[in-house]
Amino acid sequence: MRRAGAACLLVGILAAAAVGDRVLLKDGRVFVGKVTESEGKVLIEMVYGTVSFPAAEVEDIVRMPTPADMLEWQLSQIDRSDPKALFQVAEWARDNDLPHQADELLRQVLALQGDHVRSRKLLGYLKAEGKWLKVPAALQLARSKLAAGQYKALLDELLPAIEEVADDARMRLEVKEIEAHCRLQTRQFDLAQKCFESLTEKAAPAESAGYSAIAEILAAHPDGMYVVTESYPPLAMLLGDPVDAVKPGPASLAQPKVLAAALRDRAKQAIALGQQLMAEARKFERTEPEAAKSRYEQAKKHFDTADLLVPRIARSFRVEIARRRIAMIRTGMNVQAEVFDRLMGELGKKNLTPAAYKEQNARMLRALNHVHSDLNAILELAEPFERELVLEITDANGRLGTVNALREILTKELNALR
Repeated sequence: MRRAGAACLLVGILAAAAVGDRVLLKDGRVFVGKVTESEGKVLIEMVYGTVSFPAAEVEDIVRMPTPADMLEWQLSQIDRSDPKALFQVAEWARDNDLPHQADELLRQVLALQGDHVRSRKLLGYLKAEGKWLKVPAALQLARSKLAAGQYKALLDELLPAIEEVADDARMRLEVKEIEAHCRLQTRQFDLAQKCFESLTEKAAPAESAGYSAIAEILAAHPDGMYVVTESYPPLAMLLGDPVDAVKPGPASLAQPKVLAAALRDRAKQAIALGQQLMAEARKFERTEPEAAKSRYEQAKKHFDTADLLVPRIARSFRVEIARRRIAMIRTGMNVQAEVFDRLMGELGKKNLTPAAYKEQNARMLRALNHVHSDLNAILELAEPFERELVLEITDANGRLGTVNALREILTKELNALR
């Protein structure tokens, strides 16, 4: 043990001294930093920038040990069966940008002393219900406690413990989400609102919409009371009430089903806005196709919002938008197809000069390129709805094969005419 203590003291002295390589110039100046030599120059990377000098101006370079060298030296000076000494070296490795070596040393500490608290925490463990758990397992336990209504244990013990060791942004978001629902279900509506607002700012856009909607619902109902407009889940009445449904009338948002009903109401509002835009778009399909396309895009955003709040609730409307936009594309595509057919028919009826023949082929290729682009646009629109738009996808793929073959023929012909 005396050997370990002396070694760690010496290491501390050396670590303080080993701040970088030393470069002595011929004019007597000294620079300290990370030194690299390249193309006749000596570069010195320091805290506040990098300087370089011609190698001819350098008198001497004193290389200092790297952190990896220092680590190996420290390990050679301690008793590696002593968990305390091994842990001190592991901490040094973490502080000197050697995370992988540090973790391996911490695992060695645990092999010697399985209940070494600081090593466990540095490796991302926390203690819950008498067991050391990694964060994913602890989050699973937290969700089960939330479902079981063990709110106090969650808020006072488990969630703070997870947050202390969680170093992944996604896991921290999950901790905050569990806290938000815990606050909500314990009727701490103001704190729940703040949690969901925090989640709105930090989450990805797809998840942020749901968190934002809950925060807005809580802001509009600070006492937590919400008037349910219809039974929820909505199928409960149709199926003879096989599940415990929330009945229409005032109810507390602390109940998960009431919150789900509130989110469904907001989704239906978004659907109503999307339907209005769809109705406007239909009026412009023949006369102003760009105006129709713009309104369909706006409607789709409302339906996407609805689906984020209640998965797939607006899918049928998004399918309908895709179907109507495909019909619009086909209208323009058929015009180009007719141009190609007409030009193709003229080839055998006219005696064309070489220049005119070349131009005719170029015009045919341009028409086919438009058709090709339209077919790809159809496939892009239909791809998210493969099951519902299988006929449209099959037709577009078949036409695309024919068009690609014709484009190849025309391209070869034009290349031969050059």
